[in-house]
Formats: sequence, structure tokens, C-alpha cells
Amino acid sequence: MRAFFLFLTTLCFLGLAEAEEKEKFLAVSWGDVIHGREGVAQLETPEKVREAVRRWKANGVDKVLFRVDDFRTLLFADLHVDTKDPYLAAWQKHTKKAWEDGLLGTAVDALKKEGLEVFMWITITDEGRPPDVVLFDFGSVPEKTFWPWHLRFTKENPEYLVHDRSLTNNQRKYQWHVMEYAYPEVRNYQLKVIRTFSDEYPFDGVFLSIRSHAPPPDHADQYGFNEPIAKEYKRRYGQDILREDFDLEKWRELRGEYFTLFLRELKAHLKTSGQKLSIGVQQGEHMGPPFGNMRIQWRRWVSEGILDELVLGHITRVRSRYPDRTQRTWGYIQNQETGLGLPPIEEAVRKEYGPLCKRHGVKLYVEPGNFYRHHEHPAVGRGGAPAEVTQRLISEFETMPEIAGWSANYTKVTEKPE
Repeated sequence: MRAFFLFLTTLCFLGLAEAEEKEKFLAVSWGDVIHGREGVAQLETPEKVREAVRRWKANGVDKVLFRVDDFRTLLFADLHVDTKDPYLAAWQKHTKKAWEDGLLGTAVDALKKEGLEVFMWITITDEGRPPDVVLFDFGSVPEKTFWPWHLRFTKENPEYLVHDRSLTNNQRKYQWHVMEYAYPEVRNYQLKVIRTFSDEYPFDGVFLSIRSHAPPPDHADQYGFNEPIAKEYKRRYGQDILREDFDLEKWRELRGEYFTLFLRELKAHLKTSGQKLSIGVQQGEHMGPPFGNMRIQWRRWVSEGILDELVLGHITRVRSRYPDRTQRTWGYIQNQETGLGLPPIEEAVRKEYGPLCKRHGVKLYVEPGNFYRHHEHPAVGRGGAPAEVTQRLISEFETMPEIAGWSANYTKVTEKPE
């Protein structure tokens, strides 16, 4: 009898260990890894992609988010590449050749062959800007127009970009790169762009990235006063947000509703092909840098079955984008980059995210290196998360059944296995 109970205990222990085994997902930002790397890790040819996939599999990767933004830019944007810039000239050359050689299809096929899940990673808040726009001038070092694309959709329809509270067009300021999802035309356009890749290639799902090269606003509630928002707010609450005082939180919530509507429309399409929907956002209830205080309605996304997966900690890292900007945006309610208005991520997972995701069958993932970032100076400098802090966080996540897995280190998993 004693041996029997020992046997049962062992089975329970093994079952628990198996149930709590964490997944390792790899975010492959293709346009970034083709520069500054050597060998297989550069991924600029189909042959290197196939070998990299074999290495990812051998090094324990379970899922890959493969970024398609460079090809999206190639197909839907006007490019303004400074050929004297070796980085940009090489990017344009490699991107065009990769698309002509069918590198994206090679990557998806290789990942599927190795039994890895593959999601298309696409950014939906990064539409570019005109080549003559200089966003900041730091005196001796003017900001360089590094992002050499301008999506034709916003070039031809600038009114779809989020704008400020100004009453007239000549006063109005727009936030380059970011569109307002209250417009049906914007939602239809983004769905068309996503379908260009999701319908053509056998991806297991779509991963939406809420990051951007957009310049940060002066104030976190500066943008988001477009016509459909103003009209709907007045219909619901009887106030003109362009001329009267109004409830900021209701306005932030309204903007979030339209973004949720887009997710719902996208999910309806993906269901027809059996593809999953995943999204990466910052921790908290508000969008944060570089966007503003628009509500993240993640609870609705989870409870209504809009999402299949949620990735926490997927942030722009504005300090890295603009390390020399000496005056930072004020008015954020929550900011993961600085920890403003947020509880420790471990606490948030246990009390908020974990229970709700588990109840509705949504997988919860995290990007550990984007939490507890440290900056030496209050305004300038890139900052970063100390390695020992990230490792401590990973060790903590390993004990948490609420978490399905976390992001892998690209350099490490692309090394040749021993």
C-alpha cells in the first residue's frame, strides 16, 4: 500500500511538472537582425533562415513571431531612403531581394516543418512620416530622418492621423505614424494590410504589435480629438470636447472602444481560417508612451473571446527611440518604462491578468526584459533592465502557473547548439 501511494504521488508530481512547463517564444524583428549580425543570425537569405529555424528548435523555442513590417513597408509605403546612409541603403537592398526571393514563405514553411508555431508580427501604430519632417532639434545634433517610409494611405488621407484639440486645419497638429481607429476607413485599411500576409501564408496566428517610431506627444492627452470621436462623445454625453470641459476618462474609454471594435472585426475574419489573434501591450489600463492615455480594454478582449493570447510588456521603449530628448512627455497615468502608476508585474499577474486569462482560456505571455528598467538620468539616455533583475523576474515567472511562457533571447537561441 505504501508503495502504491508513493507511485500515485510520483505521478501527480510529474503531471504537475508537465502542466507547468513554460513555453519559449521568439520575436524575430527581421528588419533589425539583418544589420549588425554575422552568419546565420543575419537571416538575409533563405538558406540562413532554414538553418536558423533548425537552431531555434534545437534550443527550445516553441513559437516564433516573425515580423512582416519591412515587407508591409515595401508594398504599401513610399520609400525615401538616403542612399548615402549605409544602414538604410543595405536595408532597402536586403528587403527588396528577400521579398523577390520569397524569404517570408521560406520562413513560414521551415517553421511549420519543424513543428513550431508561427505568428505574423505586424505593427498597427506605425505609418511613417514625410521625409522632410524633422521632429526634434537638439541644437548641435538635429534629429535625423531615420525612418524612411510614409504609408501611402496616410499620405493621401492625413485626416486619419490622430490630431490635437485645435479647431482649424491650419492650427492642427498631428501625431505622425499613429491613426485613429474610430474611422471605419482606417479599420478596413488595416484589415486589408493584415490579410495581404495572413491570407497568403499559413500562419498559425496574427500578433499585433502596439509599438511605434512615433514622436511622443507634449502631453499624454494631446491627441485623439478627431471628428468621429468628437461626434460620438457629444451624442453620448452632450458635450463638445473641442470647446467645452469634459470627462477625460470617458473620452479615453471611448477611444479604446473603437480600437476594440477593430480587434473584434479582425478576429471575425481570422476565425474563418482558424487563425489565432495575439496582441502585445504595456502593463496597465492605458496605452502609455508614445501614444497617450487611451484605455487598453484588455479585460474585454479576454472576457469576450476576442484574444487567444496576450503578451504583457511589449513596449516601444521611447527612451531608446529618442535618447537625447531633454524634455519628456508629462501627464501619463501609467508608463511601464518608468513604472509610473503600476503595481509590480508579479502582483499584477497573480491578482489581475492571471485569473481572468485562465478563466477564459487565454494564454498569457510576458517579455521580462521590458520591466524594471533603470535610467541614470531623468530625461536623457537609453536606460535598460539590469540582467540580474531580468533573471530574477524569470525565476519568479517559472513558479507562476498563470504564465504560459516568455520571450527568448534572439542571440542565444540562434547560436549553434552543442
